[in-house]
Amino acid sequence: MKITRDEIIPKNIQLAVTKISFKNATKNQSMWDELLDPLNERISNNDTLEDIRNSEQIKATKTGYKELGKDPSRFRPSSDALWRRVVKGKGLYQINALVDLNNYLSLKYKMPFGSYDLDKISGDINLTKGASGATYAGIGKSDINIENLLVLADDDGPFGSPTSDSTCAMISDDTVSALIVGYLFGFSSADAAELQNGVADVVGRFLDDGLVLEQGLI
Repeated sequence: MKITRDEIIPKNIQLAVTKISFKNATKNQSMWDELLDPLNERISNNDTLEDIRNSEQIKATKTGYKELGKDPSRFRPSSDALWRRVVKGKGLYQINALVDLNNYLSLKYKMPFGSYDLDKISGDINLTKGASGATYAGIGKSDINIENLLVLADDDGPFGSPTSDSTCAMISDDTVSALIVGYLFGFSSADAAELQNGVADVVGRFLDDGLVLEQGLI
């Protein structure tokens, strides 16, 4: 499986890709005790909506959306939406171990993250921009308008984006091979490398039989 990118995608947008094998679980209690609950408490007690608006990471992400022709106030990056949810005291969803870890990474790095079941992906993956009028079925949502949105697409079409992923490659309790993707906007090479090290660390510590098979920047 190769991952490529269209030339139309601005060069300051990168993918931080981590391919893993693991054994998923409905809930990893140690992850919640050591990572998610403390982070949720810190954000809900200390952060404000003004902090989100002033965040350099959120600003860079929104600028990237605008460059592609997508309104980030109508189609919020998942990192923005999740941070807002926690600031408002609504807490974090608990889905399964990998999805919960994905949400931790998004909150920690203030960048959108997506996790995809590799057994549900057909052929190679391309980073591109959603075509005019394009939509897909969102996870737990109605159809998502992906026109002019940064998207990942396989041979069957788009399946992921930094706003909301589709049901096509969604993670289940039975997933054993996955791709963790950080959608990085305006990240330096040094910051991207540090992020990748952080992803590898938590995969090894908090996913059962978690093993990093490959990492790269696209």
